[in-house]
Amino acid sequence: MARIFRQQYTQRTPDGGRATRDSAKWYVEYRDAQGIRRRVPGYTDKAATQQLASELERSAAREQSGLVDRFAVHRKRPLSEHLTDWRASLLAKGVTEKHAELTVRRATRVFDECRFSYLPELSASKVQASVRALQEGGLSAQSCVFYMQAAKQFCRWCVWDGRAADHPLSHLPSINVRTDRRHDRRALAAQELQLLLDATRLGPERFGMDPNSRATLYQLAVETGLRASELRSLTWGCVDLQADPPTVTVRAAYSKHRRDDTLPLKASTAQMLARWRDESGTPDAEHPVFGKMPRIDTIAKMFRADLGAARAAWIAKAGTPTERKGREESDYLEYRDFAGRVADFHCLRHSFISNLARGGVHPKIAQQLARHSTITLTMDRYSHTVLGELSDALSALPELTTTGRERESEKATGTYDSVPSPLPICLPLSLPKSLPTRGARREPSGSSLCNDGAILTESACGANADESKTCCASTHCDSSPNGEGGIRTLDTGVHPYDGLANRWFQPLTHLSKYLSILYLWHFHCQVFRHATILTTTSTPATVLRTRSGFRRHRTMVQRAASPRSRTRRFH
Repeated sequence: MARIFRQQYTQRTPDGGRATRDSAKWYVEYRDAQGIRRRVPGYTDKAATQQLASELERSAAREQSGLVDRFAVHRKRPLSEHLTDWRASLLAKGVTEKHAELTVRRATRVFDECRFSYLPELSASKVQASVRALQEGGLSAQSCVFYMQAAKQFCRWCVWDGRAADHPLSHLPSINVRTDRRHDRRALAAQELQLLLDATRLGPERFGMDPNSRATLYQLAVETGLRASELRSLTWGCVDLQADPPTVTVRAAYSKHRRDDTLPLKASTAQMLARWRDESGTPDAEHPVFGKMPRIDTIAKMFRADLGAARAAWIAKAGTPTERKGREESDYLEYRDFAGRVADFHCLRHSFISNLARGGVHPKIAQQLARHSTITLTMDRYSHTVLGELSDALSALPELTTTGRERESEKATGTYDSVPSPLPICLPLSLPKSLPTRGARREPSGSSLCNDGAILTESACGANADESKTCCASTHCDSSPNGEGGIRTLDTGVHPYDGLANRWFQPLTHLSKYLSILYLWHFHCQVFRHATILTTTSTPATVLRTRSGFRRHRTMVQRAASPRSRTRRFH
């Protein structure tokens, strides 16, 4: 139940005393829909204040039952007040003041172009037309996307903070930024990086940094992938050169994702930093690694000046006027190449990730070293390929330009449309002499069998041993002292598969052991598959019959795997 009252206050009297007086206005005290006690000023008229109290009670009751629009108060507030509250919310979330100011300024510009004053006036079509006008006025497609994202972010915050019921710009389509790219970066090649570092070490002081400091800065950026702001925040306490491996840590306050990032260092990079620290006089842990590093915009100018000096030095090394003219007409070490891509300080990070990709590093590891949230950003935006790498990849395609005469010659030599051997790689190609030869035909002593089954006598093969070896090698025969045959190998000058199907040379005895093992493995696989099906779909009687069949099958396989059965089967 609401009540009305007049507030009392104490006032000093002319005689120096104190007197209690009532306020001129009446006040209303009531409970809102959430049950919170509220106190609002009324009017000087008691009856009017009583009517206000009744109206506030009815509004709280309707809102509690869901009959009152709880966003009505925010609809009446000016849009500038909401933008001010949004900026305070961004700062409270932990973003930098520069980022919060930039985001609010972009959204404010879009709303001013549309002439919005209150939240109900927000319209997707008007925002789209305003962004289109900004693009026609000279802004790039990527900049227009940033303006549109700022407006959408403000609307999402209004819904999250309970100031609006829905997001009026949620279905606003984005702009295809690929149609208007103005600042695409490229990755520098290894030779370009080396020329840049050499020219920087020999150059003058630029923007307050000496040549060695700039060369160290560029090398550390291209070997760690750190951003310019992260490199500026590094202190010697963030570099651990005694660890295994050496590491560098970016503090969460300066990291883009607001977390501590620890990255490994190459051994050569750690040695370079150790020498750099010794030259600096071994500063304390809080001393910056690059104490005189300029601002972000100045770093871009410094890098561009060093890149131009490296190109000038490369052109000056030309041996002939023709070569010099060719170098001057090329885009080697140029700030902007013929494709429109630029080489600024951030391109060192692109070069770092591209070098990882060229080195065969797994994409997931490259993503972790780059500290990207998605693998798509690492592979699509930061990994660059050159035309030579693409042409080298085409060598993996099959050759389809051979003529009919070349194919006939390949067929004649046996190299065209060759089919690999169906035998497993693990099976031996020759027969050991110690295997049993039961069932093989024995010939009289002093003779041996050839591939075609003919009997060669000692006189046919030669009188001495050397002549016998020569004769057997030339006629593709294989003999042994006891007249037992065997599968011949390349050592004897014949193909290992010659006579494989000839039963006189024990063709499949050496394969019986391996075939039995494969057969047993296949049998157990079938048992497992049928057992799985039977336990879920079959009746008990079917399971018993199947088990008895498995037992009979297993007994048959065991008998087939015995030595006597193998000899009887394969001979």
